[in-house]
Amino acid sequence: MGSELAGKPFYFEQYRVGDSFRTASHTVDRDEIISFARQWDPQPWHTDETAAKASVFGGLTACSAHIFSIFCIITPKWENGAIQQPVASLGFDEMRMLKPLYAGDTVHCVSNIELARRSKSKPDRGIVASRVEMVNQREEVVFSILATFIIAGDPDAGGASE
Repeated sequence: MGSELAGKPFYFEQYRVGDSFRTASHTVDRDEIISFARQWDPQPWHTDETAAKASVFGGLTACSAHIFSIFCIITPKWENGAIQQPVASLGFDEMRMLKPLYAGDTVHCVSNIELARRSKSKPDRGIVASRVEMVNQREEVVFSILATFIIAGDPDAGGASE
């Protein structure tokens, strides 16, 4: 799927089990880490560069709530510019923080579709579960999660079969 999808909705009918999608990327900067952490997780390795350098992390790192927030922000937009159409989240399972996310790191997510089925009670949408890995510029997996969403169906498809 190429650039012809840029800015276009990506509906339930377009998901297939086994497909893999890469999201847009995000670069985490020092000010973003400090600002987020001051409000939500004011640990010294998130808010103070000097203390962070002396910590086990050896540098300023994003807190887990920040990493999850980045996942939530970048996941809906595929690298090709298509935009997922989530209606609601059904849950997040198996969330893992695998490596620190440092100031200056650039991350993207890779979503591997494990389930795509039309809703039985509301046929104008479907349920999609994907195993998602957030990867940094060194191709290291920083974060992983199993995410399940209700995704809007294509209004032009009329809620027909998958």
